Amino acid sequence: MKKLRHVMLMIGLTFYMPTLWAQFSDKPNPPTLDYITNNLDNGDVTIFWTQPPHEPQIADPSGYIIYVPRNPIDPDADGWDPIDTVDQNTFQYTHVGANGNGQRVYYRVASLGAFEPSQMTVKHSQVWITASYDSCNAKIDISWVGYEAWPLNASSPYRNIRYQLYMGNDLNWSAYTQIGDYEGYSNRHSVRDVQENQDYFFYIKATRMDTGYESYSNLYLIHTKMARRPTYVSVDSVIATNNGNRIYYTIDPNSRVSDYKLWRWEQPDTAQSIFSAKIIEGFDVPTKSMSIDTNDTWTARTRTFYYKVDAYNGCNDAVLVSNLCNTIIPRLTPKGNVVSIQWNPLILDTQRKPDRVGNRIEYTIYRRSFTINDDISGPGNLERIANGLSVTEYSDDLSGFKGQSPLYRIRFNYYIEALELSPTNDTVTLSRSREISTEILPGVTMPTAIAPNDPRSENGHERNLFKPVIDFEANFTLTIYDRWGGVVYHGNQGWDGRNSRGEYVKEGTYVYRLVVSTTDAGDIIKTGSISVVYPKK
Repeated sequence: MKKLRHVMLMIGLTFYMPTLWAQFSDKPNPPTLDYITNNLDNGDVTIFWTQPPHEPQIADPSGYIIYVPRNPIDPDADGWDPIDTVDQNTFQYTHVGANGNGQRVYYRVASLGAFEPSQMTVKHSQVWITASYDSCNAKIDISWVGYEAWPLNASSPYRNIRYQLYMGNDLNWSAYTQIGDYEGYSNRHSVRDVQENQDYFFYIKATRMDTGYESYSNLYLIHTKMARRPTYVSVDSVIATNNGNRIYYTIDPNSRVSDYKLWRWEQPDTAQSIFSAKIIEGFDVPTKSMSIDTNDTWTARTRTFYYKVDAYNGCNDAVLVSNLCNTIIPRLTPKGNVVSIQWNPLILDTQRKPDRVGNRIEYTIYRRSFTINDDISGPGNLERIANGLSVTEYSDDLSGFKGQSPLYRIRFNYYIEALELSPTNDTVTLSRSREISTEILPGVTMPTAIAPNDPRSENGHERNLFKPVIDFEANFTLTIYDRWGGVVYHGNQGWDGRNSRGEYVKEGTYVYRLVVSTTDAGDIIKTGSISVVYPKK
């Protein structure tokens, strides 16, 4: 009985075996997906694979199926869909319209069988580049996700995968420059000193070192966009007034920069002015053309101020700096009928503006005179008394005012215009000083010093007597003060250098007040200083 059952089992197996064997062998083995690569010109992706080895008990593929994920962001989330099928003699496929430059793409391949396909291969994806622009540090930071599915081998010089990074500035990627060469675990690179408002393109060629397979990443474009800088910023003029300085400037109206600062320095050199630098005004439009500096108005009468305008980007870096233009400070020294005028020079700022080499500076002097009956707040009589000067001093002889009607003019105002001129005589910058005044009696001359112990005369005037020389009929009263304000002398005969106790005063500087009494203009007051010296005999 046992023998009969055994025979029957063998007969049954013999009957069913061909059917079971045929079902098993109809499902082919999957191919080997070797690599995928992106076409940098159009984003089409080409997939390369190798047919599975032939096995007698397993059917060979009748073709191949190419799959893409339903969810390209998370390829393993929602399964895979076939996009095309090729025959058994085709081992590569180009996915037209894959957009491999615009998104990271994933592919799997399966062998086509008589009734069902093989298992799918592991997924492959190309190297994927991204980059960010650090405008404040003028650099581009590049990062990438490595090729997916190639094995890393620590014993290989490139960990079995080599990444070569290329950069260019247009779409002609075949002419790009290689800027990096990395092994398989690396994924970052920084490009420094990049230019603003420039296109930068990048791609990576990934090489599998043990097989020589080459795969191209996406072609990544980044534009180093920054607000358009002004092409020019210039301080055109500085006009000083009694109440402040008016600064006029010009900025490229096409600028898209929205941060400007008007600076004031007290030295033309950056390092020397670092502690005195002051922001006078900040503004955000390039069409603004004038600011008023009312800070330190009394200091501005005796101290030179330098002005400039800087344009700043979003990183608070000065992207363009104007020239410096400074105030002009005149100094008047009246001596008898002559006023000596001196002033500081206008800067020729070729350091910040090398294109101004060859320009020159010229000075013009204006004088405004007032008669005894004039309103000194009025316009007076304005004259240009010198122009085209290349030096910073001038002597104005007022003796010509003698004998005029009325008899004398008592106040004279002066101001200086400094011009920077181009070789073609175009005005580049202008600085105008404020008006400063001096009281001059053209018919009255005052000595500048007295030597009480020197009995000699000079030009008909006694050296040991301080008194005015008056060219017209008038009386005078003279008062001498020491530095503490005490009265040393008061009278109408002149001062011999003695105090009220009859003692000679010490050497030094003393202040005088002269009152000249006229018959047609009343009392005229003149003040000044006198030096007392004792020459050695």
